[in-house]
Amino acid sequence: MNYKSTKTWIEVNPSLESHPNKNLIHYLARSTCLDPLLMYEIYKQGFKTEEQVWKFLFPSINHLHDPFLMNDMMKSVVRIIQAMKRKESILIFGDYDLDGISSSTLLYTCLKFFGADVSIRLPIRHEGYGISTKAIEEISNKGIALIITVDNGSSAHDAMKAAKEKGIEVIVTDHHEILGKHPDCYAFINPKRSDNLYPYPNLSGAGVAFKLVQALFQVTATLSWEKHMWDFVEMAALGTIADLMPLDGENRVICTLGIHKMNSNPQPILKKLIDLLRISYVDSSKIGFQIAPIFNAIGRIDDPNRATLALTNPHTSEKELKDLIAINSVRQTLSKNQYLLAEEIILTNGWNHDRIIVVEGDFHHGIIGIIAARITENFQKPAIVITQSGTGSARTVQGTDFSIIQPIKSCSEFLVKYGGHEGAAGLTIEMDKIESFRRAIQLVVENEPIKQPIIQYINQMDIKKFPQMLFNDLAALEPFGMGNPKPIFYCPMTSDLKYELFGKLNDHVKLTIHKKELLAFSKGRYLQDKWSSLEFLYTPNCWKDKNFLIHDLRSI
Repeated sequence: MNYKSTKTWIEVNPSLESHPNKNLIHYLARSTCLDPLLMYEIYKQGFKTEEQVWKFLFPSINHLHDPFLMNDMMKSVVRIIQAMKRKESILIFGDYDLDGISSSTLLYTCLKFFGADVSIRLPIRHEGYGISTKAIEEISNKGIALIITVDNGSSAHDAMKAAKEKGIEVIVTDHHEILGKHPDCYAFINPKRSDNLYPYPNLSGAGVAFKLVQALFQVTATLSWEKHMWDFVEMAALGTIADLMPLDGENRVICTLGIHKMNSNPQPILKKLIDLLRISYVDSSKIGFQIAPIFNAIGRIDDPNRATLALTNPHTSEKELKDLIAINSVRQTLSKNQYLLAEEIILTNGWNHDRIIVVEGDFHHGIIGIIAARITENFQKPAIVITQSGTGSARTVQGTDFSIIQPIKSCSEFLVKYGGHEGAAGLTIEMDKIESFRRAIQLVVENEPIKQPIIQYINQMDIKKFPQMLFNDLAALEPFGMGNPKPIFYCPMTSDLKYELFGKLNDHVKLTIHKKELLAFSKGRYLQDKWSSLEFLYTPNCWKDKNFLIHDLRSI
């Protein structure tokens, strides 16, 4: 079968030997025992002195910022201590994704350690994101004196008003963009505050909760933050990686320390989970593709409070964890079947010819974002997926600079509400307006140039000649993610292929080329005939197993 990729491949590195600072790059490579090609990548990220490079390669607890540089941090700490002394009931109100689950877990664990009367409440997805007036009404009947939000609350103005009317004080800890005025609450901790003195704005919700925990420990005279930090950093790392935060600055410190803890001495509940998943070595990919989907699935199609209960209970059994893992299996099957339904609807109606694909149907509201992402991947067009209740999720094509939020904003007259950013957005629409919305959004983008997705690779390297020692050097650059992507290499046309399909639906491919194993996820559908030769983009995948991941391919 002949499979031609629709994506453009671009080499982004000019030759190292022609770089004006090649001598410095080679010197830094020798001083850190790293391959010059990888040092070139580090150098391009702005690390240009020995001190900067060593700090990048070996983050430590000493590189964490002072939490009290964050606005309202001291005010929050004083109020929490006051609540504990008064024996007041504290409620942590989180979010239904892993960032919200992990931030709720780590803050709950901290306050329990200090002897607080504390509980957790996460919203079910159909209740909507963030704390609401309805939630405040429910909470007010339970004798709660203080609410601490994590990973939400920056725009919850109605809920803050309702809490004040009920005599409940609220500390908002969040990391989302502040789109309007500050919430009218007791204290507002958010590193994206424009009046902040905090040096790093890109913390996750779990990262902000982690800083609050750090502050609580630092004000105690008898407890060592350096010792107790290890009890909380794993959850902070999980939330940061799962929420696709930039893995630079303080996030890199948090995630490096958290991954180190997961590999050396994980907390018991995480050890059970890691063992059940048969993960021999935890890295950012294992978190992003194996651990995070389990907890995000619970928030998508089940009750996320089950996840916090499991993570905060030291006696959670293997059976309970297997039940949580099974939810993700249900989510995977549901996603696959509902994507096929969406594809059928699109092709039947000819919407695949539209510039933006808008499809509505009997879709589960918890997975419409996943369906939209798969549509963009397979049709290479922006997509909006709408449920029968009028809830919609939109995605743009990765690798392009097309903003999905702008055309949605231009058609806002048809919408009840909307929000989001360039890559992803959400909306609510009345069902009788969908057809008008579909026509209108095509008109908005009819003169837009078609954006071809681009994948950038750093160097050409035949997979047969890939040096095994480079795996160890690449491991030193972990954790990879947003802001620190895994290096991608180009392999020119090669033959002598062996392959086999795997996965429940045989939709993945394992290739063997010259004793090297490569995994090509979701490419099984292209294997109707045997590939005689391939060219492809790849990256090292697992440092222990020494295998590779194919990003994109072209076949003959």
